Amino acid sequence: MEQIRVLIIDEHGAVRRALAERLGSYPEVKVVATASSFREGLDRACALKPDVILLELKGKSVRRPEQIGEMTKALADKPVGIIVLTSYADDDEREAAIKQGARRYLVKHIDSALLVAEIQTVAEEVAGAKSIEG
Repeated sequence: MEQIRVLIIDEHGAVRRALAERLGSYPEVKVVATASSFREGLDRACALKPDVILLELKGKSVRRPEQIGEMTKALADKPVGIIVLTSYADDDEREAAIKQGARRYLVKHIDSALLVAEIQTVAEEVAGAKSIEG
């Protein structure tokens, strides 16, 4: 498989930079962009067509699991795997995110190698689903 193209959406600049740096040390992953808001992330996702999006739902700005469904619809021509990567787990948020189309719900303190493995698995799931539909 080619490099997995990843978009990071998180309102905290330090978190975006740290995640990009963590993932940058793995040759199988390429961070194609980062975004500080859902709208900015949606615009970048539509323009860049990443394979996987890492999305934080918690923060000062209002983010809702329903936005995952909005993103999935906007990217229907190029299916994407959305992983909610959050500061702390919330069972209600997890359930709502999965119902809206998120493929994983993970906490940010996950080991880098495990995060990359999850990204790879999600990218493979999306590629497999696309080949079945296509």
